[in-house]
Amino acid sequence: MNGGPPGDLYVYIHVLAHEYFERDGNDLYCVIPISVSQAALGAEIFVSTLKNSRKVKLKIPPGTQNSKMLRLKSEGVPYLHSPDRRGDLYIKILVEIPTKISSKARSLLQELGSVSEEQTSPRPVRLSDLR
Repeated sequence: MNGGPPGDLYVYIHVLAHEYFERDGNDLYCVIPISVSQAALGAEIFVSTLKNSRKVKLKIPPGTQNSKMLRLKSEGVPYLHSPDRRGDLYIKILVEIPTKISSKARSLLQELGSVSEEQTSPRPVRLSDLR
């Protein structure tokens, strides 16, 4: 430029962290909280995506456990040389246990506990099962 010698141009790009999404290649990850009843009974919720800030329906299957990973295909980041192809959006489910409940809710939970056929007892869980 201006008669100077040719040289190299260095460009540094810093990608800012998103408030809700983490990126791994073309895949996105986020955490979505749901209620105990949604986890136990199943539900349909709407999840925000990066695609024009639109929301996509996500089906929560009955019996969903805390930390379960669900996937929405092709809702991630577009591929560099194939903009019509996208990565996936992975949703980690966070089952929120209420810290304060009404007396009616407490009574219903106690009744559920007494009629539930499936009782759990403290037992070791393999660490590999938690990942």
